[in-house]
Amino acid sequence: MRKGFHLLGLCLSVLAAVSCGGDNGPETPEETIEVTDYIFSKPSFVFGFTGQNRYSYCPSIVANTDGTSHVFFCGNPNQNIMVDNVYHIVENANGTHSPAVSVLQPSLSWDSHHTCDPSVIEGQFKMDGTSYKYALFFLSNPKEYYYNEIGVAFSNDLNAASWVKYPVQLVPKTWPEEGDQSLGGNARSWGVGQPSAVSLDKKGKVLLTYTIGDSNGTRVVFREMDLSDMSKPGLGVAKDMNRAGLDNLNGASDYTCNCDFAIAPEENKIVMVRPVQPHPGTYPAYIPVAQEVDYMDLDGFLAGIGRWTALARIDADVSGFPRNHNAGLSRDSFGHIKEWETPTVYFTVSKEAPDVNASTGRHAEWTYHIYKTKLTKRVRTVTRPKQGS
Repeated sequence: MRKGFHLLGLCLSVLAAVSCGGDNGPETPEETIEVTDYIFSKPSFVFGFTGQNRYSYCPSIVANTDGTSHVFFCGNPNQNIMVDNVYHIVENANGTHSPAVSVLQPSLSWDSHHTCDPSVIEGQFKMDGTSYKYALFFLSNPKEYYYNEIGVAFSNDLNAASWVKYPVQLVPKTWPEEGDQSLGGNARSWGVGQPSAVSLDKKGKVLLTYTIGDSNGTRVVFREMDLSDMSKPGLGVAKDMNRAGLDNLNGASDYTCNCDFAIAPEENKIVMVRPVQPHPGTYPAYIPVAQEVDYMDLDGFLAGIGRWTALARIDADVSGFPRNHNAGLSRDSFGHIKEWETPTVYFTVSKEAPDVNASTGRHAEWTYHIYKTKLTKRVRTVTRPKQGS
């Protein structure tokens, strides 16, 4: 009993010392600040060849003021056969859409296999004596070879069932010899492709951005072109896009490819959606897990000195899918965007192993469907310890 009483008395003494000490020291000063968050809405389904071994991916969007959108994308016409065509639908404001129609297919000696990765803008273009209102830039390649090149086709109607192709490559591969460029062993250069176009003057001047994969590595470049007269197109000079400010999933500096762009000329801004590296190690290892929206000043971009600022990422937490890839920004017909801080992003999803695998009938490609989500800006008031105190 005495021992227990002694311990109790000791505890009471300690409590008295703590509770009766009076002053606990000065309070830490606080400050109230505004914090800006960018949050994606719950994604909604746009299109997919559901129930078929067919894919739909890489959307290019022309948004109308009435709430409808023209969506061009890559798809394969025949089940289980991976040959790309460019398809078109009209997406209605209520989420319904017109039937998918193949509007551009392989047809020339240099684009006899895949025809995909569309980017559509309005302008003023003339070819073979005919004036056209719209240009569709695309990636293509010959069946015998691995390399990709960029072409362009024209139309006066976004609902056209077919487009008129410029007969030769607009942007050819970067190596002079015919055929593949070997990178050693079984590795070969990818080529040029994944074009994204915006109009610089709402006429014939175009900012064309695209991916290069060759012996000098993977990179994004851009050209300022004049396509008002295709008998003498001004193709400009390819310049490397500045990657400053781009981080990968691990927080290190990132390279990029397969991007889509939109510009807000009045605000001097360019917006980009891009894949975030590195790719995962599980099947399909060739598909990224996340897409990121970034922006910089347009004049800095064109000068090659700007720095990107990230807004938000689309990953599994946003989409509910383990792979998120081949995204496109909702833009007007000139590739311009008014709400540049809060764009609507169309993107492609995919399942991963063990739900899919590289065997016939179970390829990941058959789960490529197109979704969309809108970025929203939220400003919050937060109280925190005063900085520097």
